[in-house]
Amino acid sequence: MGLEWRESWDPQATPFSVDEAKERFGRFDELYEATCWKVIEPLLPPMASGRILEAGCGTGRWVMRLAPLGYQVSLADNSVEMIRYVRQRIERRGWGNQVGGYHVLDLADMDGLEDESFDLVLAVGGALSLCREREDAAQELHRVTRRSGYVMCDVANRYRAALDLVQKGKAGRILALLQSGRYDRNDGLTDHRFTPQELTDLLEGAGLEVLQLGAVCPLFGYLPTDQDVAVLDQSQTWETMQTIAERYSEDPAMVTMSGRLLTVARRP
Repeated sequence: MGLEWRESWDPQATPFSVDEAKERFGRFDELYEATCWKVIEPLLPPMASGRILEAGCGTGRWVMRLAPLGYQVSLADNSVEMIRYVRQRIERRGWGNQVGGYHVLDLADMDGLEDESFDLVLAVGGALSLCREREDAAQELHRVTRRSGYVMCDVANRYRAALDLVQKGKAGRILALLQSGRYDRNDGLTDHRFTPQELTDLLEGAGLEVLQLGAVCPLFGYLPTDQDVAVLDQSQTWETMQTIAERYSEDPAMVTMSGRLLTVARRP
């Protein structure tokens, strides 16, 4: 991801914690986690022998679900502060034996991890969108995954970002976004917004077989607005969005409209 990203993310380890996200984003965070977990759960390897990597782990959303179930999870992030924070969380809960290792590694250069080490690799939370060396990252995801193992990742959607620019009155930026995928963020940094086909091509170009492409939190943007958070507090809306996520998350039209793309790939 580069030094600029590392210097940006290190001070944000605490603000970007799962607990903070739940408080800030309310039921949107719950919907996000439930949408992802519905996909993760069928991919879980046998508990006794399976190994899982949370790549770009941040403050460890998924290890917090997997460790208490008994899974062995290794954690990697390019931020020293993120790794320090998640390690403290794990140790406070007494789950240290469930962690195979804490690694300060860039997604595009995971040389500290052996070839074909993991049955399931989770790069969930937009890690590929934040990575500048995307082809290298895809190759690394392939390399560390065992044969017949799975890679799951989510990224920011370029087409939804273009729609958001229209709604914000920034139509002058749309063509540049559609052509390059480069998206200028409110914090002064940039990330990459993918098209569904671009994401598929990236993973298949690295030797992975794409099995599934869907939407995370269908109809919502990459990050929720205050209005999104408020509307999900309404019981009827909450139930409707849960139903939409369950029934329509893999519909191609719904995928195009949603802020996050989620994919599952397998290493042949």
